Amino acid sequence: GMGLFLNSGEPYSMTTGRDDNHDGLASDRPPGVHRNSLQGPGYAQLDLRWSRDFYLVRSKKDKGPAATLALDGFNVMNHVNYVGFIGNLSSPFFGKAVGARPPRRLQLSARFKF
Repeated sequence: GMGLFLNSGEPYSMTTGRDDNHDGLASDRPPGVHRNSLQGPGYAQLDLRWSRDFYLVRSKKDKGPAATLALDGFNVMNHVNYVGFIGNLSSPFFGKAVGARPPRRLQLSARFKF
């Protein structure tokens, strides 16, 4: 099987990093800047699955005991999907991501049906 996931970037807000309106919170936006006015890069991930059934009794296909081996690949293109962008204008990391979703992963599984 195959799963392709494509999303637009997540929005985030620009803040001054100061308490401009003296309400005790240092998360004020600059004048004229709306909430979630910035947007991170898009998200892309391709997942693949390969599986094979092995029948333990040849004469009883689909009815007898069987073993299924599967290999799953997540983010097989190993595309970096950044998350958690800094919107604080006073931060040296403004506009930078603080993390990324997991890299390529492979999973091997076995299932037995009786």
